[in-house]
Amino acid sequence: MLELYHSGLTTCSKQIRLCLREKGLDYKSNYVELWNYENLNKDYLQLNEVGVVPTLVHDGVPIRNSFVIAEYIEDVFPEPSLLPATALARAKMRLWTWMADDIHLSATAVTYNANLQGMVDELNDADKLIMLEATPVPDRRARWQKLADGGIDQRELDTALAKIKWGMERFDEAIGAGPWVCGDEYSLADIMMLSIVHRTRELAPEIIAPDICPRVVEWRDRMMARPAVEYVYTPGTDETPKRPDGKSISGIT
Repeated sequence: MLELYHSGLTTCSKQIRLCLREKGLDYKSNYVELWNYENLNKDYLQLNEVGVVPTLVHDGVPIRNSFVIAEYIEDVFPEPSLLPATALARAKMRLWTWMADDIHLSATAVTYNANLQGMVDELNDADKLIMLEATPVPDRRARWQKLADGGIDQRELDTALAKIKWGMERFDEAIGAGPWVCGDEYSLADIMMLSIVHRTRELAPEIIAPDICPRVVEWRDRMMARPAVEYVYTPGTDETPKRPDGKSISGIT
């Protein structure tokens, strides 16, 4: 039995939801509401000690980290394949699944500033302390502390945006004639990079403007035309419910 703990339209949740959808696999969907900090609940931390989404549970065994999960899904459920046929093409695929993770680290700073600052600002000082104490990983706790102290400084944001721009320009070159990252073979690289491109389009659309990254724009259009992608990226479904009106720490206890 497969269970997926996820938060719908978050960057990494979309990656694994799309993997499962492209494979045609049935799974139990468990939505984790980040706006209530359900990811820091003690029960969830038993599944994912880092306190992030997604987590895949297969026959009772939890697997975490979206890139590990994607490779695991491919290993256990190899058909239809999301791996290219040749070793060289697989190397390119793995480079871009790694690049997706690398770019995402920079995008996180921009996401925190644009989307998550409000999560902290709505908490009173006592609740902020509870949230910080419940965050298990030191560097993640430090990022939340920075938000609690007033936010990410402009220099850090500028550096993050410059890294995202650099990554998108390299990706535009890598796509080449397409149609997919690895030529004619649709793969995990497409799935992983789509969520990064989508987040970039939300946070800094000028980075992937048609005159700057034309291949990325065309590739994204092809991706969004896939039925599995359309489902995964659509808000308002059972797996992508409307967020609550306010933020609280109700999910921690």
